[in-house]
Amino acid sequence: MIKKYYLKILIFAFLFFYSNIGLSNNSINFIDMDILMNNSLAGQSIKKQLNEIKETNNKNFKKKEEELKKSENKIISKKNVINEIDYKKEVKLFNVKVSEYKKTREKIINDISLMQNKAEKALVKSLRIILSDYSKKNSIPYILSKQAIIIGETESDLTSIILEILNDKIKSIQIKKI
Repeated sequence: MIKKYYLKILIFAFLFFYSNIGLSNNSINFIDMDILMNNSLAGQSIKKQLNEIKETNNKNFKKKEEELKKSENKIISKKNVINEIDYKKEVKLFNVKVSEYKKTREKIINDISLMQNKAEKALVKSLRIILSDYSKKNSIPYILSKQAIIIGETESDLTSIILEILNDKIKSIQIKKI
């Protein structure tokens, strides 16, 4: 009984909205967000900054891992030279250092991910403003993401136009370090 009621409401809503869209003269346009995020000057700026941060951190990680490996080898070489109690203390201290390194590394990786998310959100926020202005100026009621479109006319693709506007208005986005 309840299912039939919901089914009737769903069918009614679908027919109502489908008939309104089908009868309207409103154009539906779309943009490719991936192209805008990756090929815009601001998007490339974000990528470049993140790559530099990641490279610096990877060098630091490798350096620290080499230090830990040397320390581990040094402890192993002392195994038969020092007494068992001192050996266990050194192993315990080494394990604490390794644990701290892993926590620090994980925190840095998470911080980089947060920086990327914040920068991308800033770009999307700016892009929304640009899309809003563009749609008002050109009387475009709907702009959808290309990923939501199965088939569309190439004339409805606004990606290149929006990319030009985005590149003119926003050259780069500075990543805020955490």
